[in-house]
Amino acid sequence: MAAPSYKVLIVIIGSKDTVMNLWCPIWLAKVIRWPSKGQRTDQNEECQLFKSESSEEVQQYTKDKIMASSWKPATLRLPFLLGIAALTLAFTALLEYLSRRSRMDGGIAFTEGQFSPAESFAYLYLPTLIAVLYSTLWSWVDLDTKRLEPYFQLSRPEGADEMNFLALNYPFDFVAYAPLKALRRRHWAVVFAGVSTMLIFWGVTPLVSSIFTRSVVTVQHLATATTTAALLPLPDQRLAMNTGFMMTAYGIVWLGQVMPAFVTPQGFIEPFQLDMKQDTRLLNATWTAQTKLYGTSLNCNAATIRNESSGFTWSNGKDCTTADAGYGPVESFTGSRFGCLYIGYDLDQRADYSLSGMGCPSATNKHLFLAMWGQNLGGDRETNVSAVFCEPTYWTQEVNATVTVPTMNVTEISPLGPRMTLPDGVFNRTALEYGIGSGAQEVSLRADISETTNILDQKSKVVKFGLLGTVTNMVGFALGLNPTNLTDFADTTVLAASFENAHKLLHALAMRQLMRSNAIESESRQGTVSGKISAITIVRPLAIVVEVLLGVVVTLILALATYTYIRPSQMCNNPASLADVIAIAADDDTNHDYTDAIGSDASRSRFRLHNGRICVSRPRVASHVLSCSVSSADAMPSLTKTKAETRKSLARPIEMSMAVAFGFLLTLLLALITIIWLTIYARKYDGLPVPSNHTVVNQLVLNYVLVIFATFLEPFWLLLNRHLCVLQPFEELRRANALASRSLKLTYTSLPPQMNIWNAFLAKHYVLGAVCAVGLSANLLAISLNGLLQIEVFPMADRSYLPRAYEETFSQNEVPSKIGSDYQYVAKANISDGVALPPWTTPETFFVPFDVKAKSKFGSVGSIRASTRGFSLRPKCERAKFNDTGFVTPETNSFRIEQRTPSGASVFCGGGGRPAGGQNNSNAALEVLIQLQPVDPTLPATLDTSVWDGNATEEATTTCRSIVVAGFLRANLTVSFDNMKTENSQSGQVPEVWGINSLSSLWMMCKSTIATAPYEITVDATGQVESYVAIGPELHNPVDFFSNDTSPASLLISATRLLVYGQDTAPYWHNDTFVDTWFAYFIKKLSNSTTFVDPEQPVPVFEQVAPHVENLYARLFAVVLSLNQSWLAKARPESTIRGVLFASSPRVFVSRPMFVITVVLLAMNIAVATLYWTCRPKKMLPRMPHTIGSILAMVHASGLRIEARKQEQWGKDWRFGYGRFVGTDGKPHVGIERRPFVQPLDP
Repeated sequence: MAAPSYKVLIVIIGSKDTVMNLWCPIWLAKVIRWPSKGQRTDQNEECQLFKSESSEEVQQYTKDKIMASSWKPATLRLPFLLGIAALTLAFTALLEYLSRRSRMDGGIAFTEGQFSPAESFAYLYLPTLIAVLYSTLWSWVDLDTKRLEPYFQLSRPEGADEMNFLALNYPFDFVAYAPLKALRRRHWAVVFAGVSTMLIFWGVTPLVSSIFTRSVVTVQHLATATTTAALLPLPDQRLAMNTGFMMTAYGIVWLGQVMPAFVTPQGFIEPFQLDMKQDTRLLNATWTAQTKLYGTSLNCNAATIRNESSGFTWSNGKDCTTADAGYGPVESFTGSRFGCLYIGYDLDQRADYSLSGMGCPSATNKHLFLAMWGQNLGGDRETNVSAVFCEPTYWTQEVNATVTVPTMNVTEISPLGPRMTLPDGVFNRTALEYGIGSGAQEVSLRADISETTNILDQKSKVVKFGLLGTVTNMVGFALGLNPTNLTDFADTTVLAASFENAHKLLHALAMRQLMRSNAIESESRQGTVSGKISAITIVRPLAIVVEVLLGVVVTLILALATYTYIRPSQMCNNPASLADVIAIAADDDTNHDYTDAIGSDASRSRFRLHNGRICVSRPRVASHVLSCSVSSADAMPSLTKTKAETRKSLARPIEMSMAVAFGFLLTLLLALITIIWLTIYARKYDGLPVPSNHTVVNQLVLNYVLVIFATFLEPFWLLLNRHLCVLQPFEELRRANALASRSLKLTYTSLPPQMNIWNAFLAKHYVLGAVCAVGLSANLLAISLNGLLQIEVFPMADRSYLPRAYEETFSQNEVPSKIGSDYQYVAKANISDGVALPPWTTPETFFVPFDVKAKSKFGSVGSIRASTRGFSLRPKCERAKFNDTGFVTPETNSFRIEQRTPSGASVFCGGGGRPAGGQNNSNAALEVLIQLQPVDPTLPATLDTSVWDGNATEEATTTCRSIVVAGFLRANLTVSFDNMKTENSQSGQVPEVWGINSLSSLWMMCKSTIATAPYEITVDATGQVESYVAIGPELHNPVDFFSNDTSPASLLISATRLLVYGQDTAPYWHNDTFVDTWFAYFIKKLSNSTTFVDPEQPVPVFEQVAPHVENLYARLFAVVLSLNQSWLAKARPESTIRGVLFASSPRVFVSRPMFVITVVLLAMNIAVATLYWTCRPKKMLPRMPHTIGSILAMVHASGLRIEARKQEQWGKDWRFGYGRFVGTDGKPHVGIERRPFVQPLDP
C-alpha cells in the first residue's frame, strides 16, 4: 500500500492579538501533517481538538507527532553515531593495549629476520588503511551534518532568518573554515562535526602512520630452568680426563678461540637449560638462571731462595726444600735472557722436573707446585730469581649465570652465596694436577693426537717474551693470559697471579670434560630468557597524542549525537537533489519575490520548515502573514543586459579558476619531481641521511609530513568534487533538453565522493567520475606515502686510501731451524672446533694484508673492501705404486721413484720413514706423509741420509722436495717384544714392527704449483676475510712476485717442509680408529668419517680420499703463509691502495613498490586535475548554487513550483532546462523551467 501524501496547513491571521489567541494553530502548523485528497481533515476540527485538551495533553501529543514525523539521515541517528563513538573508543582502547604491550614485552610482534609480507603490511599500511576508512566513514557524517544544517535551523520552533537558512553553504567551505564560521553562528552540530573532521584528517590519520615502527629491542621472558649435566663419579674421572683440554686452552690463549660452553676464566658453570621455545626467535639471546660455579684458587707463598755453591734451593718454609742441582730456571735455558718453569708434584717420565723427585716426597705436599722465574743479568752479576709455592683449593658457589644461546658462552656471573670447599670424593684433583704438571693423562688410554699431545709447542708464541726453547704448558698459558714484561715476574705477587689465571682456565676446561649429560635435577627453578629481536614497536609519545585526539573526537561525537537527537526535524525526506529542494517551496501560492527584503536591515523575514515545506513569515501593515512562499537570496541578472555584460556577472567558484589550477598542478608536479629525485638520490648514494637520532622526530619527518600532504590533498579534491557535483545538473540543464533523472533528480551532493564513482560513470559523467575516483585515490596516496620512506641499517661506503702492510712480493722464505707446530694447532682449531682461520686467510688462499685501522666519516668501520693479491697452492695428486714391503721392513725402509725436471733431466727422488709400534699383530692401519729428496740411484735404498744425492742440481732438488707422498696401508704385522718403542698416544711402550705378513695399500704422489691472482676482498676490522672474488687471471709459479733469491719453487719447498714437519717420520701402526699423526687426524676430520683410518675397512678408494688430501694440503699452505707474513717484503711508507670502508649506519631508503604506487597516483592526480580544469563547466549562473536561497531563486517564478504543489508527477519524457522563460508572474526570468516553456541561453 502506497504511503499517503500530505500537504501543509496554511493559516492566515489578521492581527497580532489574533495570532496570540490562536497559538494552537500556529503550533500545529509545525507538527501536523494533513492527509491529502480523501483523507484531508478540517483545520478547525484539529484546532478544536487541541483547545479541548489540557496543556499537558497538547504538549504530549505534539511531542509524539514530532517524533513520529521527523526524518533524519541514518548517519545522524543515534545508533549510527553511538556506533562510531564505540568504534572510536575501541580504536583508542586497542591502541592503549598495544602501547602497554609494546612497553611491557618490548614490542607487539617479533621476528628473528625479516617480517613476513603479512606482518609488514600489518604495521606499515594497515593502520593508515584503517584510519583512512574511518575518516571516509566520518566524512559522510560531516557532509550530512553540513548540508542539512539549514533544514535543522528551519525546524526550530522560532524558525530561522535568511542568513541561517538561505545563505548557508557549509559543504563548500574549506574544512578548517567551516567550524569557525559555524561557531560564530552557534551552529553547534557543524562545530562538533567540523572539528572532529579536522582532528581526524590532520591529526589521527597522519599520526597513526607514525605510531608503528620497526626496531631491535631487548625482551625478557620467565622460564623454567633445569640442570642438564653433572660430574662423573669419582672413579670414572681418571679415565675421562685426557689432555685434550690443554689443546683447547692453547686455542683460547693464542688463537682467539672463544670459551667453550659454560666455561669462564673464573671457572666452570654447571650446565642448565631453559624450557622456553620462544627464545629461538631472539637475536643474541641469553639465558639467566641460578646454578653452580666450580672454581679454584691458589694459596701461594713466596719461596725462600738460597744461592749456594751447589746451586739454588727453594723452600716453602715448611717441609719442602728443593735443590737445583745445576738445572735451575736460568741455567736450563742456555742463551736465553729469561727462564720460567712450572714444577708439579708428580713424577712422570715426560716431565723434566717434579717436586716429588726434588726433595718434597711428603704426602702433605702432593698438591703443591713450584713456579720459578729467573733473569740472567749477564757477566759476573748475580742471577735475579723469584719463586712461589702454590697449593690449589677447589670450591663451588651458588651463582646467577647468564649464557648466550645457542653457544652457551658465559657472559655474566653474580654470586648468590659464599664459596664452599668441594668435599673429598666429588672431584679428582690429582688427575687434573697430574695432567697439568706432566702434560700426560694419569691413566694411559688410546685417543687421537689432539687429546694426547703432551707438551704443546709454544716456542713461537713465547719468544716475544724473551724465552727460547720449549716451555711447559703452564708457563706458556701463564704468559699468554697475562701479557706482560717478564721482568714483572720478579714480583712474586704478579708471578702467583699469572699462574693462578692459567690454573683457573685449565681447571674449568677439565671440569667440562668430566660432565655427563642429561643429569637433570628433580627440582626446577625459575630463569630468564632475554635477547634482542626485531620487533614492531609503538612510539609512545605519538600514541599518547593519538589517544588524546581520539578522546576529543569521541567527546565531540557524543556531543553531536546528543545534540542531533534532541533537536527537532521537520524534514519529510532527504533533500538530496534539485527536485527535492524545489519541492520544499511547492505551496507558495503568492508567487512573491522577496529578493529585495532578504539581507536588508528592514527585513524581518522568518522561515520555518513545516511537513517538509518552507513557510515564510513576513511583517506587513497591521497584519502578520504565515504563507508558504520563497524568495531568492540574490538578485537575478537583468535580461536587458548585453551578452558580454551578462558573462562578466556570471559566477564560478574561485577553486575553478586558472590561478588555482596553476598552483595546484605546480604543487603536484613538485611533489612528483621531489619523490623521483629522492629515489634517484637514495639509489645513487646508498640512501638518505636519517633526520635525527630520536625515533619521534624520524617518525614525524618520514611519515607524518608525507601523510599530512595526502590528507590536505583529500579535502581539496573533496571541495573540487562538490563544486562539480552541484554544477553537473546545470551542465545538463544548460542545453534545455535534460531528463529529470539526469539533472533535477541527481543526488551527487548528498553523498561522499567515494559513493558517487559508480553513479557518475553510469550516468556518463566521466569527468565527475574521474574526480570522485582521484578523491578516493588520495586515501591510497596516504597509505603509499606512509610506507614510502623506510629506515634500514646499511653498510655505507666510504672510499679511502689504505696503507699497505706488505708488498705483493716474497723476499725470503727460509724456514727457521726451530719451527713450531702453530699451523697444526691453528688447523685443528679451525677444522675440529670451528675457530676462524687467521686473518687474511681462507681455506685455500692467503691474501697480502693491508692496513685496516682507517676511520670512516660514517662511524665505526665494520668491513673494508680493497684489491690485493692472493697466493694459493694448487695440488694435484695422482695414484702411485711403491714397494710397500720395502717401506715397512728394517732392511729396506725407503723407496725411490724416477722423475723428470722441468728441463727434462732424469732425477731419482726417494723418501721414507720406518714405521714403528703396533697394538697387536693383526688388522693394523697406517697413514704416512713424506717429503721426497733427491737420492743416489747407485746406492741401496736405506733410511740412512747418506743415500741422498748431495751432488744433485738445484733443479733436481727442487723437483724432488716439492713432491709429497701420502700413503694409507692395511697389514698383518710381525712385531718384536724385545725392542719396545714409546708411542705417541700412550704413556707405556709398544713392540717394534719387524715385518709384515700381508699388506694392501693406497699411495698417491702430490705435485703442486703456487698460484696467484688479484682479488677484491672484504675483511672485517681485524682482517678476517668475509668475501673475495678474483678480478684477474690466475698465474702459476710466477717469478715476478719473488725477489732476493726467492722463487715459487723455494716457497713451495719451505712450505712443504713446514707441512710435513711434525708429522711423525716414524708413524705408528694402530688397530683402532684413533690416530697418532696430524695428517691422519685432519683427513679424519675433513671427511667427517673414520673410514679412511679404520683398519677393519679396506684401503681407501683413491677418488674418494684424494680430494681430502688436496684440500688439506691447500688449507695448510694458506695457514703456513698466514703465520709467516714476514716472508713478504715490507711495504714502502708511501705505498697505498684504494679501498672502500663500510660503516653500518641507519639510512633512509625509498620502498620500490610504494614508489611505483605513489608515482602512479600522483600522475593520475595530475592527469585528472588537468582534465578537471580543461573540462570545467562553462559560466552560466549568476551565482553558484551552493545555498538553498541561490537554488530557489532559480525556480521562484517557475511553473515547476506549481506542479510540485499540485503533486503532479513529472513524466519520464519531460525535458527541463536552464534558460529564459516567462514566469508565473507574467514577467521574463532566467532560471529552471520545463520544456517547451524555456529557451537555452546559448542556443
